[in-house]
Amino acid sequence: MLNGFVNVLKPCGATASDVVVKLRKILGERKIGHLGTLDPGAVGVLPIAVGNATKLFDLLTNKQKTYRAFFTFGKTTDTLDSYGKVVSTGSVPSTSAVLEASKAFLGEIEQVPPMYSAISVGGVRAYQLARSGNEVELKKRKVTVYSYDFVRQVDQSTYIFDITCSGGTYIRSLARDLATYVGTVGYMSGLIRLNSGCFDIADAFTLDEIEQLKEAALLPVTYPLEEYPAHHVDEKFYAKLQNGVRISAEFDGLQKIYCKGELFGLYECVEGKLVSRYNLKNA
Repeated sequence: MLNGFVNVLKPCGATASDVVVKLRKILGERKIGHLGTLDPGAVGVLPIAVGNATKLFDLLTNKQKTYRAFFTFGKTTDTLDSYGKVVSTGSVPSTSAVLEASKAFLGEIEQVPPMYSAISVGGVRAYQLARSGNEVELKKRKVTVYSYDFVRQVDQSTYIFDITCSGGTYIRSLARDLATYVGTVGYMSGLIRLNSGCFDIADAFTLDEIEQLKEAALLPVTYPLEEYPAHHVDEKFYAKLQNGVRISAEFDGLQKIYCKGELFGLYECVEGKLVSRYNLKNA
């Protein structure tokens, strides 16, 4: 059984699920999943968990991310990206207005996700409801924008920004809201994910490269766990640890637990006893 992560450079046009299906064939491993979706029209970093690494989904899916976003003003689409149909037009704002307005979206903000999104509404994906012609009302959600850096202006109506934000942030919504702030309409005309947590685009592999490398493209299960200290348990407790018996320990927060050189997972101490939070045995 293979265990670890693959830092995939997702191509334009493929869904995150398409990439998962492709990797299952390449690696011959069924237990594979992505750490947070990326729109089909977007490209860039798509971390994929393989084998026991999938047990870390809850820990890693909401990590900080950085995007290179292309925002176009003066028209918008029903999907808020370049793949939808134009539904409204407006004025093209000045460069100074756009750059000044972007500062208003730094820090913790509230945003309404796009109608065409994967959010579940009554057990149905929002985009499925929208495609069926149903009115979709999505609730505001709090997200955090850590940086909103202007890169360059492509033409009179299109700007490029590098945006670092919390997991769950919709860049399409940022495009819409920035346009609204300056009194017009706009949409996200392009998107590149530069990093997701510790997975960076400089180290990402294309699907063709992964097909050549196969398991050599795998990063270890511990790759995204560098921030967590390692705690080594005496080998005499190996059997107890393996059987889930809570043994004595004292430390704060989550730590990687090793015994006899084997990674058991991420544990924390509760009332002086080790408690498993993410079991990675045999990872």
